[in-house]
Amino acid sequence: MKFDKILEYQKADLELMALESEVAKSEQRQKLAGAKAKLDAATDTVGKLKQEASELLASFAQMKDKIDALKGELDEFDGILDDVQDETEADYYIKNVSAIADKIAALEKEANGAASKIDQVNENYKKTWDQGVKANEAYKAAKAEYDALVKTLQPKVVEIQKQLVALKGEVPPKMMEAYMALRGAKKMPAVVEYDKEAAICGRCRMEVPNDTKAKLRNPGDFAECPNCRRILYVPDAE
Repeated sequence: MKFDKILEYQKADLELMALESEVAKSEQRQKLAGAKAKLDAATDTVGKLKQEASELLASFAQMKDKIDALKGELDEFDGILDDVQDETEADYYIKNVSAIADKIAALEKEANGAASKIDQVNENYKKTWDQGVKANEAYKAAKAEYDALVKTLQPKVVEIQKQLVALKGEVPPKMMEAYMALRGAKKMPAVVEYDKEAAICGRCRMEVPNDTKAKLRNPGDFAECPNCRRILYVPDAE
């Protein structure tokens, strides 16, 4: 079997992977990731504070409604004691008025606490919103730098991708399938020369067993390395 096309494919593929790695490890990519993390954190916090404020306002409104209702009940007692002659009946009304007044006092205290918490949440919301605006500006700036880097490399990436498409059609399907499986497993290079003299894999440098040696006697022969699973091949004689 001829290995020139799969080796050409692998060479181009490794160039593409090097470009992808350059982008992934670039300062621009790191800055973008950091800016995105800060923006996401600010956005998440703003959403939570907004939800908390909504719940507090709803709770505060319910307290106010209860207070208004209780005050309405108190109004019903206005003037009643003036007409009550019986001491037991008067005591009943006094206890009811006192109980309602206590409920109102407790609710007003709770409502005041809720109001203070609403003010605090609103303050935190505004502060986090401002942080979010700054984080968004930083993200846009980092994204522009990252896009500029990608743009400079794009012509080379497109060129290599075209080479890969053209070469793929010249590689036997089963060989390409095995190659792509190794690529996916991050075992690159996937196709390596067999060191026939030392009887070792050209990548992991481990000696292969006799049954593998038997498959790798002549130029064009190939077999799987039992140790690293890469494709070993015997090159043509020079």
